[in-house]
Amino acid sequence: MKKTFQLNTDWKFSKLPDGRDSRPVFEAVELPHTWYEEGNGYRGLCVYEKEVELPSGSKAAYVKFFGADQKAEVLVNGTPVGTHEGGYSAFAVPVPADALSDGRFMLQVYLTNEKNNVISPLAGDFTIFGGLYRGVEVIVTDDARFDYSYFGTDGVWAYTSVSEKKGEVHVRTKTVNSANATVSLVLKDADGRCAASAIGNVNSEIVLTLENPVLWNGKNSVYQYELTTELIVNGECVDRICRKVGFKTLTMDAKEGAFLNGKHIRINGVSKHQDTDQKYYAESQEDREQDFELIREIGANAVRLSHYQHIDETYTLADEAGLLVWAEIPLLKMNQDLAMQENARLQLKELILQTMHHVSIFCWGIQNEIGMFGDYPYMTEVIRQMKDEAKELDPSRLVTAANLYGVKAKSGLNHSTDMIGYNCYFGWYYGEMHDYSDFLDKLHENLPEMPLGMSEYGVDSNIKLHTDTPMIRDYSEEYQAVWHETVYNIFKQKSYLWGSFVWNMFDFSSDMRKEGGQLNRNAKGLVTYDRKTRKDAFYYYKAQWSEESFVHICSKRFERRATDDITVRIYTNQPAVTLFVNDERFAEGNNDGNGTVVFEHVPMNMENGAEAEVKVKAVAGPCQDDAIFTRVAEAEESYKLPDSGAGQAVKNWFLTGNELSKEGYFSIEDIACELLENEEARKVLAEEMPVVFKLMTERDVIPLGLSLKSILSRDESGLDVKKINDRLNLIKAE
Repeated sequence: MKKTFQLNTDWKFSKLPDGRDSRPVFEAVELPHTWYEEGNGYRGLCVYEKEVELPSGSKAAYVKFFGADQKAEVLVNGTPVGTHEGGYSAFAVPVPADALSDGRFMLQVYLTNEKNNVISPLAGDFTIFGGLYRGVEVIVTDDARFDYSYFGTDGVWAYTSVSEKKGEVHVRTKTVNSANATVSLVLKDADGRCAASAIGNVNSEIVLTLENPVLWNGKNSVYQYELTTELIVNGECVDRICRKVGFKTLTMDAKEGAFLNGKHIRINGVSKHQDTDQKYYAESQEDREQDFELIREIGANAVRLSHYQHIDETYTLADEAGLLVWAEIPLLKMNQDLAMQENARLQLKELILQTMHHVSIFCWGIQNEIGMFGDYPYMTEVIRQMKDEAKELDPSRLVTAANLYGVKAKSGLNHSTDMIGYNCYFGWYYGEMHDYSDFLDKLHENLPEMPLGMSEYGVDSNIKLHTDTPMIRDYSEEYQAVWHETVYNIFKQKSYLWGSFVWNMFDFSSDMRKEGGQLNRNAKGLVTYDRKTRKDAFYYYKAQWSEESFVHICSKRFERRATDDITVRIYTNQPAVTLFVNDERFAEGNNDGNGTVVFEHVPMNMENGAEAEVKVKAVAGPCQDDAIFTRVAEAEESYKLPDSGAGQAVKNWFLTGNELSKEGYFSIEDIACELLENEEARKVLAEEMPVVFKLMTERDVIPLGLSLKSILSRDESGLDVKKINDRLNLIKAE
């Protein structure tokens, strides 16, 4: 029978900056491990080495890697035994016969995260850390066995389906040396009783059927069954795989949204990356559990596991928490290189085969914002092919994609999947936060048959930055909070939306960023990178989603105030709040229906010209929260970020949105790649903005899937934007 041994200790590691000709300078490391260091994002070749000892008489063995970022070549005793291209899926390589007979071998892994144009992701607003960051194990088996090298699976993969009152478990296997073998399947319920069983042939589909299966029903019920798959030779079990499976249905309607097991559900989701402060990708199971505790606390019912395959334990946590999962591959940019497209297909196949038994997964995401650098017909064709491939592997689930706001309704990228999400950032990168309403209504009008939701939305905030007058791009905690209040309230009123995913649950690493007073951070999280601080916006969503009674006083970190009175903002899911100031009842306020209670003109008096503390207490039903604010003479300068561009989502603006566009003609609100495709418009750009035009026409320097307005919002050269727009207004749009 199979035995598994962890290989996470006693490794030697060295960077190889000059390639394999480098002389290794080894250091001792343990797995999980990444070579990334803050401010030193090395992207190049490295080598890991470890001596492995096997039990005597081992007949067959595999070395399994749960995550190798990004391209790996594995050697045993100096001989190559396998390669893998992709930093997020598991893979395994067989141990050669001579190493088995010796009982020990030297394992080497050459691993690189160098930039390339083949392995996805080719681009993305997150860090490519590098490393054996999820651990390694050796699997020792009999001669007849499941094939542990088959696309990173353990040789068994399964999905479930439900129709009327019948449940089916569809199981396939891939085996080795199994000419005389059969496969035995047993499905047990949560009490350990046999619910269904079957015997079938190896390397073929076997279907288990049971009447009236108990359904997994999100947070209401996380009921699962245990599926045991055994390889039988001459009446004896020689290999066994056990895993949990569950039954559910998740359907979408373009007018009414999502239905879980036939009942309407609003998807209230958050997105998450897999990195955490100091550990980066080399997170522990405790780190993952902490993340899910915070997701439980906020009350979300879904999680988008962005932008790649996560470790298997993450999907298990979602199964057990009753969270619906949007699972996806790291296809964030596409080119016409067939090798690149084949790698994306490989990563999709690995994702589906390795995780399809997880009941929490409701859709497969096959692209995210690939229109960023242009929207071309070949992209649509490839995405449609990938959808078909996903459906062939798993016909039970939806296939989805996330488009950035610049992708037009008519684009083939909006007609290639079962459902669609949009990534929009009005009130941050472009436009005003209220623009979501008209944008979504028009999109729905032009896509009447496509289930539509919000796959990303959010703004950056730094918990050290605060203001009484929050405004766009000030990076304050207050602007993030009021932005989410405004935007999510718009979403709630759109009954056709299947739901939304906040971007992001946690701040995460992005080594291309330097903004908001922070380095290497995308700070759109509702929780800080170290998971120690819930931002105020976290509590806004808790007020929307959680059934746990609570009250929260906002802006506690905005402690030093230089005004005679302040506004105190409260988030709660209780109907009313009573506010006490210095232990005296100040006022009572009712929940506005959006989880918010606001108290204005709360006095901040100084004592004889000296600083004075003001104690504030909020009481809501059984809940209480306290804060202390200090009245000071001068405004605290550390709360402001110099030169942030606050209040200027778009620089040099003196035009309103309505004055920009002219029906039937081009304007700076048109998508950049469409302007470049028109000869007259292209000439205008070349003449009026030569430096930016050069960047736009150089390969992959500027994301052409954005509007010209959005691109120019970050230009510092003082362009005459009005003149550019006026000239474009004279050119008829095709």
